[in-house]
Amino acid sequence: MRYLARVLLFAGLAALVLTARAASPDTVSPLACWPWVQAVVQTPYPGVTRWTDRSSPDHTALYLFDFDFTANPNLRLELFDQDEDDDKPFDNTVAYWARGVGQITRDLNAGGRGKVVAAWNGSFFGFSGRDPATGARLGHHVAAVVLDGKVHANVGLARWTVGVQYRDGKLVFKTLHQPNRNTLGQEFDFAAGAAQCLVREGQSLKLQPYPEPGEKPLKQPVPSTPEEAGHIPTVDHIKTSRTSMGWSRDNAHFYLLIVQEPDDEGSSIAAFYARKPGTGGWTVADLQRFWRAFGAWGAVNIDGGVVTQMTCLREDGRYLMLPPAWASDRREIIFSPAFEGAPEGGTLMYFYIRDTGGK
Repeated sequence: MRYLARVLLFAGLAALVLTARAASPDTVSPLACWPWVQAVVQTPYPGVTRWTDRSSPDHTALYLFDFDFTANPNLRLELFDQDEDDDKPFDNTVAYWARGVGQITRDLNAGGRGKVVAAWNGSFFGFSGRDPATGARLGHHVAAVVLDGKVHANVGLARWTVGVQYRDGKLVFKTLHQPNRNTLGQEFDFAAGAAQCLVREGQSLKLQPYPEPGEKPLKQPVPSTPEEAGHIPTVDHIKTSRTSMGWSRDNAHFYLLIVQEPDDEGSSIAAFYARKPGTGGWTVADLQRFWRAFGAWGAVNIDGGVVTQMTCLREDGRYLMLPPAWASDRREIIFSPAFEGAPEGGTLMYFYIRDTGGK
């Protein structure tokens, strides 16, 4: 969620509502807990379990995945970055919009490296305006990425880097606080920076408290320490869509959580500044509460809001898609693997799980 840029879009609105002083809306979202007693549980693919829960009274829809690498050792987590195959690879300028999660999944499947089981938006990135020649929306990295063991985008440090390293074919999930370039290359095969680390080694990291009435947001970028999740003003405290990842202590399970709000990010920002409860979605604190209740050994928030998007294989070989809210007002769409007519609204990068067994 390139939140800083998007928050600026709503700055005028925020100025109008800052004077409102209703009761604090800092309430726990109804299903920021575990277990979800009304969830529908499915096993759409070998080694994959999915919980879907739409029972929340605020109409937030939740999707939780457990990718079991012991049950299916052919599953592999990787990262795709649109900067790696555009007109000028690795120049840190990407026309990101046209390639949504459906288009990327189709292209990855065509690469012959195994079927994509699930794909979702990657970590935070920044807006660079529009291409003066084509009008295309341009984006850039706000932190380095690691793709197949090589470090790209030497743009500085931001919060936490999250990723995976393969040791003798087995995955090891890691979060490192502002690692330097040499460390990135040594410790990761695939990774993205600028994430917020919610749980590390089974312990909650410090979050910024909910602001008091009249309290001004901290100036961005906010410095962080290894004891902190990594604060992003406004972003942390709005109730909105979220894309969050977690894993087990033994690295045998990787978890993906998608929180889908019923309205839009702009409404969430307006509600926050008006100190109103909002109409669905989760705060960063809600994510942390959930992962602690779930028992994750590690967990991060990687992005969310209007860019939140995901697609996953169904049992019938088609794909379920949660389209990005900034490109579609539909909450779920079913596609064939060709993804004909899939909405755009892409992001700079995508994490994905593929099956190297070629099933």
